[in-house]
Amino acid sequence: MTFRVRIDPLAQREIDEFAVYSSAFSEEFAIEQFARLDEVLSRDLAQHPLWRTFFPLTGAPYYGYLFRVGRRTKYWIIYTADDEQGVVNVLRFWSASRDPAGLHL
Repeated sequence: MTFRVRIDPLAQREIDEFAVYSSAFSEEFAIEQFARLDEVLSRDLAQHPLWRTFFPLTGAPYYGYLFRVGRRTKYWIIYTADDEQGVVNVLRFWSASRDPAGLHL
């Protein structure tokens, strides 16, 4: 079963900030990163959202997918999955370098 991926407005703002960040390197770099992100959302999360582990800072019901950009930059895609409705709710695209105390779900 393929899940429908819904992106929360806060997660969308964080993705937009990532666009600005990645575009500062180069347009080609940004295009490459967004192609990877699209693949994660449309393939990994939409097709197999329950294969991930629970987000380590919160546990259930939140899942976490670590999206790596190069060696040092990482973002957590934090989401919930409703198996009955067939919906993945992406709640945050959260920089792993941020203070965990500032994470609100």
